[in-house]
Amino acid sequence: MVENAIDASATRIEIEIKNGGRQLIRVTDDGSGMEREDAVLAIERHTTSKISSAEDLRRVNTLGFRGEALATIAAVSHFELITKTKERDLGALVEVKGGLIQKVKDVGAPDGTTVKVQELFYNTPARLKYLKTIPTETTYIGEIVSRLALGYPGISFRLQHQEYELLFTPGKGDLYETIVAVFGAAVAKEMIPLSYQENDFKISGFIGKPSIAKNNRNNEIFFVNHRYFHSRTLSVAVEKAFHTLLPIARYPFVLLFLEINPETVDINVHPTKMEVRFSNDSELFKAFYHSIRKTLVDNSLISEWIAPEEDLLALKYQTPVVKSEKVQTAENLAINYRELQAGPEEVLAVGEGSLPDAEYQTAATVAPLPNETAILQDFYVFPKAVDNTYLIVQDKKGLLFVDQHAAHERILFERYMNRTKEFLGAQALLIPETVNLNYAQFKVVADRLPLFVELGFEIETFGGQTIIIRTVPLSLLNLNYQQIIVDLVDQFLEFETFKNPAEIKEAFITTMACRTAIKAGDNLNHLEMEALIKDLFKCENPYTCPHGRPTIFRISKEEMAKKFQRR
Repeated sequence: MVENAIDASATRIEIEIKNGGRQLIRVTDDGSGMEREDAVLAIERHTTSKISSAEDLRRVNTLGFRGEALATIAAVSHFELITKTKERDLGALVEVKGGLIQKVKDVGAPDGTTVKVQELFYNTPARLKYLKTIPTETTYIGEIVSRLALGYPGISFRLQHQEYELLFTPGKGDLYETIVAVFGAAVAKEMIPLSYQENDFKISGFIGKPSIAKNNRNNEIFFVNHRYFHSRTLSVAVEKAFHTLLPIARYPFVLLFLEINPETVDINVHPTKMEVRFSNDSELFKAFYHSIRKTLVDNSLISEWIAPEEDLLALKYQTPVVKSEKVQTAENLAINYRELQAGPEEVLAVGEGSLPDAEYQTAATVAPLPNETAILQDFYVFPKAVDNTYLIVQDKKGLLFVDQHAAHERILFERYMNRTKEFLGAQALLIPETVNLNYAQFKVVADRLPLFVELGFEIETFGGQTIIIRTVPLSLLNLNYQQIIVDLVDQFLEFETFKNPAEIKEAFITTMACRTAIKAGDNLNHLEMEALIKDLFKCENPYTCPHGRPTIFRISKEEMAKKFQRR
C-alpha cells in the first residue's frame, strides 16, 4: 500500500497501525488518487498490475500492487478505500468485508488515497495464528517503512503505532536528514558521502566508518533505481572494500543507490522483488569496490576513537629541559624499536636493505638553543606505557591510547605492501630446510612456485610431499619461517575461491606484519614510543591494524570532565 502511494506521486505518506497491524493498518497519501470506477475495479483480482505489455517487464519503474494484492487484502479483512483526484469535487468510498463489496458512494475527501485495513485475517484463523508477536510485527513494519523512506528522501513519511510516532522523515530530498531521522544523529555523523559515475550507471549514498560496523549484514542497504533489494554480489564487493578495516564477523554499514538503465536489471526473479539480476554483474562489482575503496582512502576513517583534525596528524610533544651540550642530532639518534630487552640473539637484522627497515629517526633535528631553554620537538608530552602494551599520549584535545602491537602491525603492513620486489630482498640459507606437507598443501606450493619467489621464498619440490626452502625473506630470518610457510599455504587454501594472487599476497603480508611486529609486553623506551606513534600517523590508514582491530582511540577533555562530574 505504501509502495502504491509512492507510485501515485505522493509527497506525504502517513501510516498508522494498532496491535502490530492486526487491529488496524491505515495508509494515507496525497498522491494522484483514483476515479470512482477505478477504485471499485482495484479490489478485483488481476486488476492492479501496472504492466500493460510484455515489453513493460523489461523496464519496470513502479513499485506497487502485483495484480491481486489489493483484492487479497480485501478478502481477509474489513477493508475501506477512500480516494479522490484533484480534478473531482468529491471522492469515492469503497467498503469491503471478506472480499464482498458492502458499500460504494461519493464522499468528501482530500486529494489522494486512504486505505484502511481492520481485523486482518479475521476469517482465516490459520493465517492469523502464524503472525508473530505485536512487537515483532511492529518491527517488521518499521523496517519496511524505513527502507522506503531512505529510498525516497523527497517524500515525507510518518509511522504511528498506538498513537505513538515511531518514525518521521521531513521529505525535503536530503538523504542525510533522512538518515538522521531513521538511524539517529549519532549514526549519521559517522557516515561518509560517496559519489561515483560511469557511462552506464551512477553510484551514490553514504558509507559508515568502522565504528558503526555491525555483527550482521542488516545494514548493508542497497537501492536500484530507488527500489530496495538484496545482492550477495554487492555485499561481497562492499566487504572486500572494507578489508583490513573491520575485524572478523563485523560488517560495514552502507546505504548505496544504483541508478542504471532499467532494461539491464531483472527485478522479476523473486516474488517479493527483493532479489534482482544484473546483466553487468562484474562491472558493478568492480565499480562498487573501487568507489568505496577510493572514498575510504580520501576520508579519515575516524569515529569516536579519534578526531580527524590536522593537528592530530602532526602530534606535538614537549620534552623536558635538556642542556645544549648533551643534545644529540637526528643523525646519531637513530632508534630501533625492534631492539628490545630480549637480548641480541632475538633481534632481527635491520637496515636499509632489510625488509623491516625498522630504524626510526627522531621527529626533527634537535639543535642547541640559547640560554639552555626547553627544546621543542615534534611531541607535546612524552608517551607513557601501560602494561608494556598500550601507549598513552596527550595532545591539546585530550588523551590518545595506542595499542603498540596493532600500531606496529599497521606500519609494517603498509611498508611491506609498498615495497618493490627488488627491495623486499631474500636471504639464501646456508643449510636449506625441508618441510613435510600434506597432499593439499604440497599441491598449493607446487602450483605456485613463482608466487612464492615473489614473496621472497625460493622453494623446490623434493619427492613425495616434501619441499626444500632455499631462500627466505630477510625479515623472517630469525623467525620460525617453516611454520610461516605452512600458515601461508593454509591461507592459499582458504583464499582458493578468489584465485587472485594479489589477495593471497596481501594475506601473507598481513601474517608477516603480525609476526614481525613488536608484541604486547615488549618494553619500549620513550624514543621508541615517539617513533612508533609518529610512523603510525604516516600510514595511509593509521586507525586499524590489517586485521581490522583499532590501533588508537581518544578520550577527550570533555569526556574526562564528565567522568569527574566537572560538567
